[in-house]
Amino acid sequence: NAIRLLRDRALSQQTSVVDRDRAIELLVAKKDAGFDELLILLVADPKTTRSAIRGLAEYDHPETVETILTNYSWFDANARQDALQTLASKQTWAAQLLDAVEEKAIAAADLNAYTVRQLHSLGNTELTARLKSLWGEVRTTSADKAKLIARYKEQLTAESLAQADLLAGRQLFNRTCASCHRLFSEGKQIGPDITGAQRTNLDYVLQNLIDPSGAVSKDYQMHIVVTTGGRVITGLVISENEQSLTIQAVNEQIIVPLDEIEDRTLSPLSMMPEGQLQTLSNAEVRDLIAYLGSRIQVSLPRTEE
Repeated sequence: NAIRLLRDRALSQQTSVVDRDRAIELLVAKKDAGFDELLILLVADPKTTRSAIRGLAEYDHPETVETILTNYSWFDANARQDALQTLASKQTWAAQLLDAVEEKAIAAADLNAYTVRQLHSLGNTELTARLKSLWGEVRTTSADKAKLIARYKEQLTAESLAQADLLAGRQLFNRTCASCHRLFSEGKQIGPDITGAQRTNLDYVLQNLIDPSGAVSKDYQMHIVVTTGGRVITGLVISENEQSLTIQAVNEQIIVPLDEIEDRTLSPLSMMPEGQLQTLSNAEVRDLIAYLGSRIQVSLPRTEE
């Protein structure tokens, strides 16, 4: 009876978005048999798109990839991140995701550094090779990082930073950093709040952006969990008890029953991904670094607010 009630609630247009999302989360957590058929339909409903996409990661529905790719063009930025994380959670789906990138159905720029790391965590050498050709290096050597830091320091002079567009920098922060960090009371709290960090210290900022795994607090080391259903989950462990493990991924909290964990490892890498600056133009790097060091918040255009 409870499952019937939750299914009705998930499908009801008269029910609030919050209650529909909660119903979907509960049914997915219960592994309700056949619910993946409804999730496929709910992807097309803008009110439930994100929760439906996230839910599909727990199933093996044969239409998951096609459904996500067919609807991808109208997804907003958050739904696209959910879509990419779901497709990057299993090797067969990941291969089709890279097919879509090669065919330009999905822009290579949509693959942020976190999703790239998730794909790399699948441990498939063929996928990793394809990823390298499509997106670039997943990791650089220490020598390469030192050269990058030196190059950016030479480029980011006081005169250059003074000419930065702080509004553009804030927009870049919202797109690349705010999914994990808070600054000026905005953003998510997956990683540390950087409002009080040494943001005006260029050496500190570059070191953390280019070599985030150089000194990793245990609290921010990634755990890699492989479920019995073949899903690979990377993120921070929020809590653990005798029944389950709660993991904070970049886009959601995932509760994994302990008896569904096939393998679990602690990565020496920071949760913060590498390679973020390398995807930006010189002007974008300047704008982002200047915004990160700004002592005051800059206002967004009214439409973005």
